[in-house]
Amino acid sequence: MAVDMVVIGCGVAGLSAAVSAAEGGAKVAVLERAPMAERGGNSRYTEAWMRMKTEDEVADDLVDLFIERGHGAIGPEMLKEVSNDYENWPQNVKAFPFNDPEIVMALADNAPETMQMLRRHGVQFTFHSPMLLQKGPERMGPSGGGLAIVEALVAAAEKLGVEFHYETTGRSLLLNDAGDVRGLRCWSKAKGNFALEAKAVVVASGGYQGNLEMMTRYVGNNAHLTRPVSPGGVYNKGEGIEMMLALGAAPAGQFDMFHGEPVDPRSPRHEALIAVVNYGVLVNVHGKRFMDEGSNRYELIYDEVSWTIMRQKLGIAHLIFDSRLFDIPNIRTRIKTDQEPIRATSVAEMAKKIGVPERALIETIRSYNAATVDGDYDTTRLDDLSTEGLALPKSNWARPIDETDLYAYPIMCANTFTCGGVKITKDAEVVNRDGAPIPGLYAAGETVGLYYNLYVGATSVLRGLVFGRQAGRHVCSTLGLSAPDSQSAAA
Repeated sequence: MAVDMVVIGCGVAGLSAAVSAAEGGAKVAVLERAPMAERGGNSRYTEAWMRMKTEDEVADDLVDLFIERGHGAIGPEMLKEVSNDYENWPQNVKAFPFNDPEIVMALADNAPETMQMLRRHGVQFTFHSPMLLQKGPERMGPSGGGLAIVEALVAAAEKLGVEFHYETTGRSLLLNDAGDVRGLRCWSKAKGNFALEAKAVVVASGGYQGNLEMMTRYVGNNAHLTRPVSPGGVYNKGEGIEMMLALGAAPAGQFDMFHGEPVDPRSPRHEALIAVVNYGVLVNVHGKRFMDEGSNRYELIYDEVSWTIMRQKLGIAHLIFDSRLFDIPNIRTRIKTDQEPIRATSVAEMAKKIGVPERALIETIRSYNAATVDGDYDTTRLDDLSTEGLALPKSNWARPIDETDLYAYPIMCANTFTCGGVKITKDAEVVNRDGAPIPGLYAAGETVGLYYNLYVGATSVLRGLVFGRQAGRHVCSTLGLSAPDSQSAAA
């Protein structure tokens, strides 16, 4: 069996690549590890908010945030090199793990046309102020969330003749004698091992949040105490990244980082968020506070909160607060669990219910309460209402907790997606460790390393769609196929 392009993965990145290539006249096959009823990976479950002001313009801060957060240690001489045209960069700079301007501008510049592609295939958009109590920029997303994108693009792909192979996994890349990619070794439930010849391979198979060995290898201690935030993440085993690295692809992204979220471990819901962690106190299984819950606004600390909880014994914490939390306007929009909070009328009773040492919890709550001061409590801003005299302060929103009116939510760290991947060009070509594109190999979505230090919110779905489309279009260009996107509506 031979095709022009094979795509590993049926999420938004893989489908964007498949549809774009098929619109250009390419013969395309898509492999999906999940059964058809569960196709789409993480994309199926996400709300898919995107950092865009309108369908025609990305958010004002998108480029700056990707550049600001887009690297680890980097020498000043390299910054000087990237001020030149990309063609004149040294090869080692092209392969360096950082978000160079070529990548960031490709994301920003191609986002509007990518949104137009979605609209042509029936996706409708809505706008939403984020799940924040502070005022902030709006986000754009598909009506119906990520599932709406998956279903719309699958329908378009099937109409264009794309072949779908469910319960099928890509295992390793096939090469010709020159080392160019010429296909894929696969495994399926129906066929077992088989080979699929192709002129190009797009790896859009997600990260490694569903692979305990890779999580432990890269993330380290207590990685087993987190879990994928959605059922789709369980299918993300990391083979796509591994097969590209084995071929000599340049690594990019922060491999020991993942996008974490604080969720209720009792809930069967995907993304059962407890997004109110800065309005109470967090205690571990020893009944002790372990971080400054009010160091910043939720959207700037929830990754750190999640990672820190994972590092605690058993990977569990409890958020303790009183009923006044529910008086905060719109606060229930930030609590996504379907489980009721634990209630108690004394600290001793709460300690028993959540399984922490009574004496330690009493000391924690009373020392915290004693350190609070009078002031204006204001959840719409950093209110500087801080504790005084505690070795571990709470820097904002520190008001006393009523010991006779206690509530608690258990919290664990959920893994939305991992951040280690490979370096690509603006056209989604995978770059080798000498800075040159690997012929026939492309990557999109979570397999691309774009995030360092802190996730740039509402950009994961956007990067998958944009670079998936870039890959499909570039494959068509290399094959001498080219059909304008505008013609696709008639396809």
